[in-house]
Parts: sequence; C-alpha cells; structure tokens
Amino acid sequence: MKTGKVCGIIHLFALLHPTVALVCRSIGITDEIWLTLLSITMIVLIGIRKEAKVEMTVATVIVANAAGWLLGVYGAKVVGFLSSSDLLTHAVSTFLTTEILGWCTTGFFDITGKISGSAARQPVPRRSAGLLDRYIPGLIVPIMIIIIFRICLTLLFRSEDNSDYVLFRSAEQLLTKSWILVIMMSIIILTVRWLRLKGPSMPSAAKPAVIACSAAAVSAASAVIAGWQAGGPEHLTFLRFMQLFTVALAIYLIFYSVIYMADYAITAQAAIQSEKDKANQAKYRYAILKQQVNPHFLFNSLNILDCMVQDGENAQASVFIHKLSGIYRYMLHSGERTVCLKDELEFMQMYVDLLKVRFQDGFEVSTDIRDEALKACVVPCSLQILVENAIKHNRVGGDGILEIRIFSDGRSLCVTNNLRPKISAGESTKVGLEYLRRQYADLCGSEIAVSGDNGEFKVTIPLIQHTGK
Repeated sequence: MKTGKVCGIIHLFALLHPTVALVCRSIGITDEIWLTLLSITMIVLIGIRKEAKVEMTVATVIVANAAGWLLGVYGAKVVGFLSSSDLLTHAVSTFLTTEILGWCTTGFFDITGKISGSAARQPVPRRSAGLLDRYIPGLIVPIMIIIIFRICLTLLFRSEDNSDYVLFRSAEQLLTKSWILVIMMSIIILTVRWLRLKGPSMPSAAKPAVIACSAAAVSAASAVIAGWQAGGPEHLTFLRFMQLFTVALAIYLIFYSVIYMADYAITAQAAIQSEKDKANQAKYRYAILKQQVNPHFLFNSLNILDCMVQDGENAQASVFIHKLSGIYRYMLHSGERTVCLKDELEFMQMYVDLLKVRFQDGFEVSTDIRDEALKACVVPCSLQILVENAIKHNRVGGDGILEIRIFSDGRSLCVTNNLRPKISAGESTKVGLEYLRRQYADLCGSEIAVSGDNGEFKVTIPLIQHTGK
C-alpha cells in the first residue's frame, strides 16, 4: 500500500472537517453529526486502503469517534489560549484532531497487520463493483447504528444548558462506580471470548444480535443503578434514564471495541505463531532429512555397498542394504511428533552400524538407559542428530577414539562426547540443535541443555512421558 494515498485521504479530510464546521456554524446548525460522518468516512477509506477486516474497521470507528470527541473538546481549550476567535479556535482544533485521528488510525492498522499477518487481513478488491459486494455491505448496518446513536446522543443532551458538562457528569456517575465497571468489563470479556469461539458457526445475524442484547441489558442496568444511587428513584426521570443509558451504551461499546481489538490481536498472534511453528517444524524436518539424504552420504553408502559386492561379501551387503533402507524408512515415516525411546535407539544403532562400516574403529557409542526410561518418548531423530553432530565436528580415528555416551536419569537423556575438534572445521549451522530446541520447547515447554567444558560436549534433552500424538 502506497503511503501517499493514505496521506492524501488524511489531509483531505483534515481540510474538510474545519470547512464543514465553519459552514455549519455560519448558517446556525450543529456540526456534530456532519463531523461524525466525515470521521467515519475517513476511517473506512483508510481501512479499505490498509485492507483491514470489517470488524476491526467498525471497532476502530467507535474508538476513534470517542477519542476524536475528547480531543476536540480539550484541543479547543488549548487552542483557545492562543486565539480569541471562537471560529478560528474551532477550525484549528478540528483540523488537528482529524490529522491525529487519521495518522493514529493508519498506524493502528499497520500494527495489527504486522501482528496478525495475512490472518488479520481481508483482501479487498480494487474494482468498485467487487468492493461494494465484499466490503461495504458489512459496514452499512454498524455504521448506520453508530450514526443513529450519535444523533440520539446529541438530541438527548441538546436541551441542557451545558451539554458537555452534563455529558461528563453522566459518564462520571458511571465510571466512578468501580463494581459496575468490573461487572461490565467481565461481561464484555466473556462475550468477546464466547463469540470468538462460537461466532464462526453462528448465523450471520446472530453475532450482532448477541452484542446488541448484551450491550442493551448491561447499559440499562448500569443506568438504573447509577441514577438511583445519584438521587434516588424519584430523580430518575425518563430523560435522565435515557441520558445515562446512552452514555453507558457508549462506554460499553468503547470498552467492547478495545477488548475486541486486544483479543483479536492476541488470538491472531497466537495463530500466526502456531503457523510459524508448523512452518519451522516442516523446515527443520526437511533440513534434517536433506542433511541425511545428501549426495555424500548416499554416495559413500553405495561405494561401501559396491565394495562388499566386489569382495563377495553378499551376506554383509544384504545386512547393509536392510539397515540403509531401514534408516530411510524410519526418517520418511517418522511423521509423529514423538517416538518411543526404544525405537529411536534401534534407529540410532542402525545409523551407527553404517557409520562403523565407513569409519571402522574411529569412534565408540555406549548406552546406559534403564528399562523404564525406554517407554518414554523423544523427538524423532534426536539421537541420530546428536551422534551425527559429534561425528561432524570431531576427528574420527587417528591418534584416539571419539567416545559418545548416551545415558538417562529417568527424567532426561544425555548425549556426551569427548572433544576432538577438527583442524579445518567448517562453520556450524546449528540446524540440528536448533531443531531439537524448538521441538522440545513446543512439545513440553522444556529447554534442551547444551554445554561444552572440561574437554566434553554434552547435550541434555527431556524425556516426554506421553506420546504427543
């Protein structure tokens, strides 16, 4: 999305707002409704440009209008210190308020887009026909309700001598009742979470109906309670009830919008993180598979097999072939996230047997694992990765033996090897260890421990006591 287009929208409406405000005041009509319409239009256009979801756009409209009203009231007081002209004060404060709202809305849509990625975005067709078919219908009803609500709010407080003061006083009566706010917030959170879980399976009209019923019931109860506590039942006239009800409804909708935004961002972030974890899991599985099914490994294995055949070692060649096929079969079919340690040890032994043919007596692998630990689970290829890691980064053969030990204390599995660094070792990619680290953190919330001191390299991985299937 080109920033210039959004910038043009913001500046255009920042100029339209004071122009409309001055025209309305010059002909003696109120400008609140017209300014609200302009603000809604600006936010909707920015939402379309930023490809925001319809629900997020509606929530932003509600919060932005409330914030715009507060900025307009207090902004006019600040600007009033610099100018004695009411018209100029109103025009400047309206212009600045629109600019602030426009850029804050743009920044908010950018942030939510980055947080939730493609899941938070709703493709919006560029052609006008497609736009009307897919985006505008979802906005018509909520936007109309917001406009009607704004008209009602203006009419209810117009008769007061100091409408802003009465409006603030009504909001204060509701907001200072902490237990009312606690109940309201609790109901809103429950409603948002329930609709998040059940909304996708509900009819299209059911979700707005649930929100409307919840908002009306909570707002009415809050208005009655606040009115009675302020002056008793005799002072709770119909007009006063409607004023408190309207303010309570505005507070409810603002809180609902803010909580919806936060819940949406958290849910989207969790979903994106889950997708990233799956993608990383697939990437590392592929990397590990590619690392093992690489041309060098296959070439060396086939060369060894050819030598056996040439030397007439048919029995050994047959065993070699079965172990080689068993290794690839295990890796290709280890689609589960965990495998039994006993199976992993058998696979690792096949891999070691192949390495023995290649390196002969250059390394030794010993295991010390109790029978009860064999029933626990590990990430597929864990031991093979750690053995491969030891072979890859240390000298095998020559003036010593590379000793690899595998043992368990019942809760974790340790793989150690004496350090025999290669003279010309390449830079480590640490793909294998990173794969294990992410897998175990995701599966059981535990970290693997890696240490290298006193001439020994040690990796400790947790044993998983469930299948994880």
